[in-house]
Formats: sequence, structure tokens, C-alpha cells
Amino acid sequence: MNNSVFSVGRSADEPTWALRRHRTGWRDADAIGAELALLEYLDEQLPEDFSVPRPGRSRDGDHLVALDGSLYSLLGWIPGTPQRPYPDGDLDAKSTWLLGQGLGSLHSVTDSWTPRTTPVQWNADTLFTEAHPGLMGSDAASLRMVLSAADLELFDEVADRTSKVFDSVQDWGVIHADYILGNCHWTTVEGRLHLGILDFDDFGHGPRLFDLGAVLGNLADYPDSWAKLAPAFLAGYRSAHQLPENAEEDLPLMMAARHTSHCLWALGHQDLGQEWVTGHLHARMELARMCLATSFDFR
Repeated sequence: MNNSVFSVGRSADEPTWALRRHRTGWRDADAIGAELALLEYLDEQLPEDFSVPRPGRSRDGDHLVALDGSLYSLLGWIPGTPQRPYPDGDLDAKSTWLLGQGLGSLHSVTDSWTPRTTPVQWNADTLFTEAHPGLMGSDAASLRMVLSAADLELFDEVADRTSKVFDSVQDWGVIHADYILGNCHWTTVEGRLHLGILDFDDFGHGPRLFDLGAVLGNLADYPDSWAKLAPAFLAGYRSAHQLPENAEEDLPLMMAARHTSHCLWALGHQDLGQEWVTGHLHARMELARMCLATSFDFR
């Protein structure tokens, strides 16, 4: 919802590029340029089982073009479709292991990448206060006029507990910040599963542990497969990047933090109408409550 995206190619059925018209006020030219530079780097450095959209260039050699007050960029089209966990979809333990390895690989290879401009700093302030970049000029205080007393208490609890976890986390670096099932496209290439990772629009610098919360929150929506898929995801992640042995203790909170922080993002989308905003806030807090009750004890 931050950008308008158009498919470009020989036909609607065979797109070659994704043309993005960037939302005014969401990211400036330097921030978008940093995202495009990151994608070029990842395109070269990620293991062969993973891909990201490679930026295209204009005839003048530019990644980013300004036209009629808007910024445009062109990204290579990533084929495939998102998958849901079984029994509703085809996401099984094998593919979920690869899903974890994809995020772990992203974290590992970016340890050697230096952004040319300082990306968004994802921390307790930018996730839970008026410093959240997704507010887009909206007043964070209006949250307290919409949420119930119980939801507000939960919001403050999650924010406070997350801040304390972040204070103790040592692994900070580049994070995707929106690694969800919808941004992961699956294909089969020469008999092997291949994962395309999309939408780096929110990327920034932050605690890697938080980056696991979004997709684990997705997997928790499918309780019938949770006990099989969550361990597979964590094993895949650990195959590519170090994760503390006691990380599972904090992961329910990271899942809840993702949903809770999205309340401020929703406030920045007043263009979708107050009914949508209010419904989104209530849904996110209910999901946060469910995530806090999620068990990582798979014995």
C-alpha cells in the first residue's frame, strides 16, 4: 500500500518488470536509492536457491526517475506465487526450512554490505511511538481514542517488553522488516524449489530477532501445521545465520511486536477510510494477544 505497482512486459500474462510509483512522503530519493543498491548486492550475493528483484536502469543509466512530482523505479519481475501452510496450501516442512534459510541468508550476506545512506533505524521508538515512519503525519495519540482500554494496556506492555529485549540483543544489522508469506514467491527451477523474496520497501537497520516475528506470525495463523513448520523455519534460519539458543523465549513477543507496531502504520493510511483503520487496529491487537500465547515447546 506504500507504492503503486504496474506490471510491464510483452503481455499481462508474461510481465518482465514491475514499475513502481513511489508513495509521496514515504521514502525520499536517497532512501529508495539505498534500497535499490541493496537489491543489486543481494542479487549477486544470495545463494542460488534465492532471488530478489534486480533493479533496472533508465536510458540515462539511472535507477530512479522523477516525473511529474513522483519517483519511479523499475524492478525485475519475480515469478511464482505465495504459498500457505498445509492443509490449506502447499507450504510443508521442506519449503518452510527454505523459507527460514532465505531470511538467515539475507541477514548473513548483508553483514558485509555498507549502505551509501543511513537506512531507517528500526528500534523501540520507531516501532511504537510518534517516530514511526509509517504514520505519514498522522497523530500517534489518536491510537488512544480508538483502541479499548485492554488493547491499550497490551500495546504499552508489548512496547515496554520489546524495548527491554532490544536492549539485550546483540545482533543488529540490515533487516527486511516485512518478511511475510505474501512477499515470498515460490517456483520450481530444474526440479529444485526456488524462493523469490520481494518488497524491500521497509528495509532498514534493526534487531535481526524482530525480523523473524512477521513470518512466524503468519505461520501461527495455521495451528494445524504450526508444530511442524515453526521448528523447520528455525532450523533453516540457523543453517544460514546464528540465532541464540534461547531465542524461542522471545519469539512470541517479537511476533506480537510486529502486529502491535503495525497499528501505527495503519494510522498512516487514513486514505483507506476510518472504518478500515479501526478494523485493522482491532485485528492487529487481537493477533498480538494470540501470538503472546503461542508455544515454542515442540517436545
